[in-house]
Amino acid sequence: MKKLLVFIIPFLLFSIAVEAQETHTFNGKSYEFYTAAEGDLTLFWNTSDKRYHYFVEKDGELTELTNTRENGKFQKEYIQTLEELTPETNIPTDKLKFTLTHLKNYVKEHNAAIKGSSYNKNADLNTGMRLGVFGGVTNSVYTDNPANEKSTVAGLELEIYGKNKFKRHSFFTQFRHTFENDDFEYSKTALSFNYRFKIINANWFHLYVEGEFVDIYYHEDPSYEVRETPDSVPRIVSESDFAMDLPLSLGAGMAIRIGTGTFLTLSYNDFIAAGIDDNGETPIDFTAGLKFNL
Repeated sequence: MKKLLVFIIPFLLFSIAVEAQETHTFNGKSYEFYTAAEGDLTLFWNTSDKRYHYFVEKDGELTELTNTRENGKFQKEYIQTLEELTPETNIPTDKLKFTLTHLKNYVKEHNAAIKGSSYNKNADLNTGMRLGVFGGVTNSVYTDNPANEKSTVAGLELEIYGKNKFKRHSFFTQFRHTFENDDFEYSKTALSFNYRFKIINANWFHLYVEGEFVDIYYHEDPSYEVRETPDSVPRIVSESDFAMDLPLSLGAGMAIRIGTGTFLTLSYNDFIAAGIDDNGETPIDFTAGLKFNL
């Protein structure tokens, strides 16, 4: 499984990078840009030569924002450029800094004014929360499970996600219990801390990959017989303990909106882990559930 991880992770990172960037031509040269704000005025940025570069587009024309330095003093050409491109809104520029945050706030304030609305620069930091409930089946591939038995799992999830600035990103904590059964007397109650990236982030559908970084759990292993001597009565031994792992595992899933603030979720969990060993079986860990906006 770990060999497969070497191929899958670079592919996912490449897919994310391609999705997040777009190509534009400026002065006959192609650039890969990230989009920071869109509207009447669109702000792009990228990094090269260990520096940030900013471009704005208006009426289909791309203009670079610059801040050259002469005799130890910054010339702040970007301020004049923005003032010339945004005469309709006349936004103050005396405190405008040559940083992504300041430039993005300026562009978004201009675009909001063009639309006849107001812009709250603190709104980009807004976060939302979702509560989820789920259940499914697992073969506990990261434990000793000689017969590859399946167990029932159920749990709760609390997700914190970005509403504006970090729409594709979320962090979530998950409380999950694996139930023992007659064929496999293993149970586990765990609290994990995870990250999720939405590859597709439409209003009605999310497709995402997720990683589990910390897993704190209590587990009870299958009981077994111990004889002190060949003729003695067998003694039943059952082991249990608290533990913590850094699984560095990868999963994937989707969320489909079925009502206002309500999503149906389907997940394939922890199918690869770099921080813990599996038992050689193919991972089976599928869950389905519901999550609700709070």
